[in-house]
Amino acid sequence: SYRRPKEEGKQWYQRRVRGKLARCLGARSVKLYSFTDPVLKYVLTQDPELILLEDGITLWLQVLENAPASTPSLVHLFEWLYPLLQLGSDSLKTSLLIIECTILLDPPAVISRYGAGLVSACVSLYPEVIGEAKVLINNVILAIVKTVPRDQWPDLTPLLQILVRNLDEFSDYSKVLTTNINLLCYLILLDFPYFNNLIASMNNNELLRSIVQVWTSKAEHFYQMEQHKLSLVAVLTLLSNHPQLLHQHFSEIMKMIERAVGKCTEVDDKGQRYDCILRKHSTPDDEFITGGETEDYKRRRILESADLIAKIDTITFLRAKFNELRLAVGPEIFTKLSLSVDREITDKLSGYLG
Repeated sequence: SYRRPKEEGKQWYQRRVRGKLARCLGARSVKLYSFTDPVLKYVLTQDPELILLEDGITLWLQVLENAPASTPSLVHLFEWLYPLLQLGSDSLKTSLLIIECTILLDPPAVISRYGAGLVSACVSLYPEVIGEAKVLINNVILAIVKTVPRDQWPDLTPLLQILVRNLDEFSDYSKVLTTNINLLCYLILLDFPYFNNLIASMNNNELLRSIVQVWTSKAEHFYQMEQHKLSLVAVLTLLSNHPQLLHQHFSEIMKMIERAVGKCTEVDDKGQRYDCILRKHSTPDDEFITGGETEDYKRRRILESADLIAKIDTITFLRAKFNELRLAVGPEIFTKLSLSVDREITDKLSGYLG
């Protein structure tokens, strides 16, 4: 039954009020923990009616979003998440958001205790869900990769193999595809040997070529300049280690690079091209804080400012990598390959390269 029992009416109302208070009080909502902790534990340890459970996990998410720091009780709640992943629709989406928020709140504590079980649950879940749920799973793995030191990662290989093996199947849903590609980009940039071993473990000599083909053909789906820059930096890093890929996809790669540079750079009043992302992160953080942001937003902002692409100058990086690639394949072959590229694109790239 989807009806809320009459005897639960008062408790339901109290949960809704506490959720509202958590949002209004923000970081000061820690004063509510003596109330919210017992409520959450009650909802998660019982076998409540569905609507009651939805109220509980919504409250849980609001508490996490407004938590200024981790507490043992917030981390301990994580162990009750796994059964929630078997629920459908909005409850599943909220549960995945809770997982991501908890990881961002306290990466070492969460992953050291629950990392292996979490990855196993995601491996089981991934083939069963579609669309937004897949995006949210990808975001969970991205949170691990970006916040946890490499030597403390759980074994991500089983899940990453699923993502890579089925990369081209997600082309009809651009958000799934772009988050998959984002994840591969971070693997390339944070630990290239790990990425290489992942590809080698799949025993497919054509796999890398196939990845680049999907990657370059779907780059138009990237809707943020950060995605364009991430893709540019990662693909140039990949090519520096596997220059033979240039022979097969040169025109598509150059088109993607030119588009990315155009998206994440602009020309100032003096005619100098500058990196928009570097300039964005050179602005003090307090200019982006208006007073209504959650603590979770602030954590994400700090993480974004510490990201690799917030520290790399696009044009400087592009020039260095193009010089490496010319030497790797030979100047004559590089020039010959350039003839396959549309003249407008080569002219723009020449302008960027100076």
